[in-house]
Amino acid sequence: MDALYQNPRLVEVYDAINQSRADYDFYIGELPEPPAALLDIGCGTGTFALDLANRGYAVTAVDPAPQMVAMAAQKDAGRSVNWVTGSVADLPVDARFDAAVMTGHAFQCLLDDTQISALFKAVEQRLCRDGSFWFETRNRAAKPWLRWRPDCAAPAVALGGGRTVTVTHNVLRVSDGRVTFEERYDFNDHSAVVTSRSTLRFPDLNEIAAFAVRHGLTVSETFGTWTREPLMRDSPEIIVRLQKAA
Repeated sequence: MDALYQNPRLVEVYDAINQSRADYDFYIGELPEPPAALLDIGCGTGTFALDLANRGYAVTAVDPAPQMVAMAAQKDAGRSVNWVTGSVADLPVDARFDAAVMTGHAFQCLLDDTQISALFKAVEQRLCRDGSFWFETRNRAAKPWLRWRPDCAAPAVALGGGRTVTVTHNVLRVSDGRVTFEERYDFNDHSAVVTSRSTLRFPDLNEIAAFAVRHGLTVSETFGTWTREPLMRDSPEIIVRLQKAA
């Protein structure tokens, strides 16, 4: 597992670095009304799951990284979310959800065909008849990794108490629809630099649709941006809604 999801220093600053709400706001607009049962897959530090619970949803949140789930549970003073360390397949097979959501490009962490198949199979088994599974992947055709360079780094992120961290990226390899890169975290308190190496998969819509069909799901909607623009060849995102096949 990448250091990003298990190193205590990086888990601690994850929320400060990842403050965009574009995906959260989009998905909230697509979900059924509370008190629907929702599944947050790859919940990370729990920001979205807690937001959903506060809106009145019955939320189960699952993530394979124990450190991330522990951070999420610490923020849940009212124990409003069912936190699970593991995968969707670890949930009871008779669990039923009105919708499942996988945010933060977490879908791209599934590098092998077997991992995608296992996810789609587990989700299909646990979705209600009219349930939806929403997720997104960066569009490979747009080649976003071309901007993952030190000279394109965002400004330093404030962490409070005068502390900041600057995150820079360096692409190491692009091959077979996968991109391996290194993230460097420079803290201004003169502590040691922390690095994390990651590989992401960039499936196209045809690949996703083929996996879906094999596991009883079908693509019912797509978008290319968080403002609901149609999916085009050069769209930055491939946002997908899957439903059970008729």
